[in-house]
Amino acid sequence: MAIDLRECLNAISDVVNNRPKPLREFDQIYMKVADMLLQTEHVGRCLDARRVVFIGDGDAIGLCLVHLHKQKLLESGPESVHILDFDERVVVSIRGFAERFGISQRVTAELYNVADTLPKQHWESFGGFYTNPPFGARNGGRSIEAFVTRGIEAVGSDAVGCLVVADHEDYPWTQQVLWQTEALLLKEGFAIAELLPKFHHYHLDDAPDLTSCSMTIRRIRHSPSEYRSQPLGGEMLANFYGEEAPLRVRYVRDATNGGRVPSSDHRLEPFHTDGESHEPG
Repeated sequence: MAIDLRECLNAISDVVNNRPKPLREFDQIYMKVADMLLQTEHVGRCLDARRVVFIGDGDAIGLCLVHLHKQKLLESGPESVHILDFDERVVVSIRGFAERFGISQRVTAELYNVADTLPKQHWESFGGFYTNPPFGARNGGRSIEAFVTRGIEAVGSDAVGCLVVADHEDYPWTQQVLWQTEALLLKEGFAIAELLPKFHHYHLDDAPDLTSCSMTIRRIRHSPSEYRSQPLGGEMLANFYGEEAPLRVRYVRDATNGGRVPSSDHRLEPFHTDGESHEPG
């Protein structure tokens, strides 16, 4: 199937125009638009005809997948996409876009933070997962481990996954984190089916040349189990978003009333400190 580049980029511009302003303190660093199209086409083939869960999606690749597939601009695409994100602005924007473009049956969104246990209804219930987590430069890749773990918990036996991981030889930490991520996946019974190195570029002022790879994985070994998701321990929360930037905020709350009050963008809702169990609320 030939791709109509103009129509595809125009469709992605619909999605980009719908996204909330990124919050740098939470590593919401958006992928450049041309790379979004390449990623959407690639991931659409990897996740074709599957029920897919996204563990975070500031870039809005989930919307791109369904939007372009619905318009028949891409031949392949998932059966459905469910997005879990801690930013209520993202959740609200996804729901509003889905309603406007008639894709609410195929793309849904839910407020969720990876520090909490995975909602029980999602345990091993999807055929694939996608995540583009914080790159883990200051925490040895533990932020990636957190997002990947939730994705693994949400998929069953015949599962595939798509990950975005920092990848650039001029940044040695990216190679160490990439190696650690691959080791985690192999331990969890996944094989790395494909890796596209240095596949994405970002609007990143302090490291404009930093790139990331697109990794596709396939589950090879799995024994279904009872629900056993656990909250993240304190050691996993340290430096989550960078040096001296632990995961303290449970939700970014939408303060725009669905975009109607643009002068007030968001407010932060921290985790409670009185022994909270980290169960989804």
